[in-house]
Amino acid sequence: TPTITWATPSAITYGTALSATQLNATASVAGSFAYSPASGAIPSVGTQTLSATFTPTDTTNYNTATGTVSLVVGKATPTLTWVTPSAITYGTPLSATQLNASGSVAGTIVYSPISGTTLNAGTQTLSATFTPTDTANYNTATSTVSLVVAKATPTVTWANPSAITYGTMLSATQLNASSSVPGSFVYTPAIGSTPNAGTQTLSTTFTPTDTANYNPVTTT
Repeated sequence: TPTITWATPSAITYGTALSATQLNATASVAGSFAYSPASGAIPSVGTQTLSATFTPTDTTNYNTATGTVSLVVGKATPTLTWVTPSAITYGTPLSATQLNASGSVAGTIVYSPISGTTLNAGTQTLSATFTPTDTANYNTATSTVSLVVAKATPTVTWANPSAITYGTMLSATQLNASSSVPGSFVYTPAIGSTPNAGTQTLSTTFTPTDTANYNPVTTT
């Protein structure tokens, strides 16, 4: 009976096809090997048994022989593809435009923050946890991207005031701008001023209460 030499192969990851790296038994005499599973097979996760049947060339003087080894197959980690999303403006809720990661295998993705969330201005981190459908052979995977959230610019509404007569002091009748968000207005000229005759320009600078998420606005 020939002697078969077959070292225990190194562990592989699920999805790796068997090859001569694992199916590399040798015999003490000339002959051929038949492996089970065969080359190209993809073993499942766990400790798998590989077997080899050796048929000697000289079957008159030698018996066939068999050998086995154990192969550890680890779970594979799926690949998550997630392109850094384009910047958005404060007030824009998260949607599939930003939360659009994809996995290399079938599964489900849970995002944090979730769709519909409105993030503060700044550079925010979005994360995704991918759970594969085939949890027997694949690990869960996580990924993150950065999202730039720009400050929003409030809308200031200010209608041209009706004409006044020289000597009339400016008041809330003329200095009556309003904004789409809370904040305060500073006018130039200030309330109580008496403008000269002619076409005068009134200006205001609006400072939002929430300066972290909104820009100031100047209008005339």
